[in-house]
Amino acid sequence: MKVPYGEGYQTGELPAGLRVHEVAPREVAGVTGAEAEVRRALENPIGNRGVEELRGAQKVVIVVSDLTRPVPNAVILTVLLEKLNAIGISDEQITILVGAGLHRPAPPEEFPLIVGPEVAARIKVISHDAYAPGVLQQVGVSSRGTPIWLNRHYLEADGRILTGMIDPHQIVGYSAGAKSLVIGCGGEATIRANHAHLVEPEAVLGRVEGNPAREDIDEIGGRVGIDLVVNVVLNNHKEIVRAVAGHYLEAHRAGVAVAREVSEVPVPEVADLAIVSPGGFPKDINLYQAQKGLYHATPVVKEGGIIILCAECREGAGEDRFIAGMRAGNTPATVMESFRSREFQMGFHKAFLWCRSLVHARVILVSSGVDDELARVMMVRKAPDLQAAIDLALQELPGARVAAVLPKANSTIPVL
Repeated sequence: MKVPYGEGYQTGELPAGLRVHEVAPREVAGVTGAEAEVRRALENPIGNRGVEELRGAQKVVIVVSDLTRPVPNAVILTVLLEKLNAIGISDEQITILVGAGLHRPAPPEEFPLIVGPEVAARIKVISHDAYAPGVLQQVGVSSRGTPIWLNRHYLEADGRILTGMIDPHQIVGYSAGAKSLVIGCGGEATIRANHAHLVEPEAVLGRVEGNPAREDIDEIGGRVGIDLVVNVVLNNHKEIVRAVAGHYLEAHRAGVAVAREVSEVPVPEVADLAIVSPGGFPKDINLYQAQKGLYHATPVVKEGGIIILCAECREGAGEDRFIAGMRAGNTPATVMESFRSREFQMGFHKAFLWCRSLVHARVILVSSGVDDELARVMMVRKAPDLQAAIDLALQELPGARVAAVLPKANSTIPVL
């Protein structure tokens, strides 16, 4: 058995007596021509006129994801630029905005990695920086009370395009659509107010309709204005299964229907032990991202069972406030209590989500990027490799009968 880990794998063996269920996104073939699929989507827009919506625009902004998302930006952008040029919009009128959200801003040396070297050489690329002076402008308040602070480069454009990957999301149901703008290019006050909905029972993995966090995002996107979205659904091999383009809501929902077919996987029984990988780099770039895989796997494991999380975490925790949130209590339950008792803070919410798994199951971490002190703060035990973690787990689970393996947990929604 092997599971993704960084840009390689961790390997291990389970004893013959265990029933082992692999819980992974369905094997769906990628399209034969990725650029042709994006071109097909742009030429068959859903819910509006597609690129034609931008004819006559003087200043176009295209929002792309940062390196924490394996979006095939180079493919999408190559076709999109061709279509924009064809309606009279020159390269000089276009800016690509990296929607880094509250992650660190993308430095210029990462731009060729994010958008592809050819696009980076052609088009001006900038990164959203939620904390830089003068970057944000407020444009009102949503009906749920979320203050709308967004990147001024986006607001000043008269042609507005969002790109992204439709993937399971533990708070807004599925990613992409208007989320690329509201979270990717938003201010901390906006993201904090939106993510505060995570304590509500409807703001959960895989739920879009009736999800207060997703509905808040979609309302803001509609109020601010989005001319076009270009979203993709990827398979296990990061190949495009389907591209959708058009209206920010209608095209996104069409893509979500495809993503459900890939990501939502039936699980025949709960397991004593789960072996989990977020899916390798960049989904295990830090604990902040790897937490998603832990959360997705939690329902698969019996209460009091063990989850082995294999995540390289080359950037460590990834967020100082995540660590601060973990230090706010001595047990997972007291960390969660501390979070609930104070005003919502970004970063601290990750500690709440992390501990929501820890109160359910014990966690053994396999990670070269997490030292013993950080593991102690995170309230997990470390093992040097996957086999050592398996051996330790089975010593503590002498009656174990069932194991589950989630090799791409961030992209998997287990359905029991």
